[in-house]
Amino acid sequence: MRWASQPATADSAQRRDLNLYWWGQTTSAFGSVFSAVAVPVIAVVYLDASPLQIGMISAASILPMLILGLPAGAVADRIARPRRMLMVLDALSALAVAVVAVGLANNLASVGWLIALATVQGCVAVLLEVLYFIHLRQLTSVASVGRARARLQAGEFGAGFVGRLLVGPTIVVFGGAAALAVDAVSYLLSAAALLSMRPAGVAADTSPHERPDVGTVLRGMGAGLRLFVGDAFRRTLLVLLFLPGATAAGVAVLTAPFLLRVVHVPTEAYGLLFSAAGLAGLGGSALAGKLLDRWRDPRLLLLAALLASAVGGLLLPMATGPLPVAACFAILGISLPTFFGAIANVALSPVIVAGVSESTTGRTVAMLHVLGAASGLVGAFAGGVLGGWMGVRQAIWVLAGLALGTVVLCLPAAVRSLDGRTVEARCDDQSQPLHSSANSATAGGTA
Repeated sequence: MRWASQPATADSAQRRDLNLYWWGQTTSAFGSVFSAVAVPVIAVVYLDASPLQIGMISAASILPMLILGLPAGAVADRIARPRRMLMVLDALSALAVAVVAVGLANNLASVGWLIALATVQGCVAVLLEVLYFIHLRQLTSVASVGRARARLQAGEFGAGFVGRLLVGPTIVVFGGAAALAVDAVSYLLSAAALLSMRPAGVAADTSPHERPDVGTVLRGMGAGLRLFVGDAFRRTLLVLLFLPGATAAGVAVLTAPFLLRVVHVPTEAYGLLFSAAGLAGLGGSALAGKLLDRWRDPRLLLLAALLASAVGGLLLPMATGPLPVAACFAILGISLPTFFGAIANVALSPVIVAGVSESTTGRTVAMLHVLGAASGLVGAFAGGVLGGWMGVRQAIWVLAGLALGTVVLCLPAAVRSLDGRTVEARCDDQSQPLHSSANSATAGGTA
């Protein structure tokens, strides 16, 4: 066991792999901001899309996860080389975004093109979001997942902050096609970072010769759901996560028409309003890593962050009056939920990992994504319908109030359901060992 006699070398190599993963994910997040901001601007300003059409674009990105998420989670748990698949998915994403960018540059694109792009990206995300967590568990220990996730998330929000400063001027000067081209290049750079890492071993409970049959996939789909149904706190947590998640999806659908048509934010300044959200997410992610070390139980931190995020969401529909004043309320209404949402997302990582073996991580994460996709799909359509029926501002008020009411009603039950054991104790109870990248390197596999 050569690696066992050289712990310093193994630790150094592990840090290098985590750094490369950080660079790849940060670069990809930078490019994704360009698409995330450019698509609604293109739809509203250049293609004159209605709130319902914008809702359809959002729903198109969610529907694949709803349909394919659980089977994909079962398949992901049996993918022997998750890093290889991550590189393939990055390449597919780059191709899809590049095709739409070329269509925009040649005045061929329509709202249908944007719906098609959202559908392709949603299909890619089905595996990408699950494999992200599986690959992270190969790179670090269970106890370090929260801190590693905090660092990765901080990089993503930092990239988002810089990206939002640049995307508005990019769209105005070079057009929406250029913004999408930046995203396509970022996917290729992410794949290059993965390729530069050390050869990764085979993931837990898989081998290059195993292939999941249909029966195995179907039986494994419910593993993640059973984990949550069997625990009182996790059952309440599902409600706390996904009812407000539906309202957040509805608000996201309405944000672009609200800012551009109701508040009358200039197109070139649209991305700047979200730059503060990127900075808030960066600060929340950095703070979350420290809070995880100080709070006795990350579940309490998660609940507090969810409540604060819901309260902050009430500020967005308050954006009215002179443009500078309205812009300040809009910035706070976007930034505060992002700040506390970043803390909640980091705190959620150890809560999910506790009691989950590496061999079922994919199914557990996929189940969360599927339920999130279902709530997001409902929220996207509800936001579009409500916006067209009662007006954009009024619809945002309704959705923000519903989110806060859900958290306030469920919070006492969530606190009562805490069993007294900390998440760290649950992690210590896991019987399935984690396969770090240092150990996996001895298998002699390639990325």
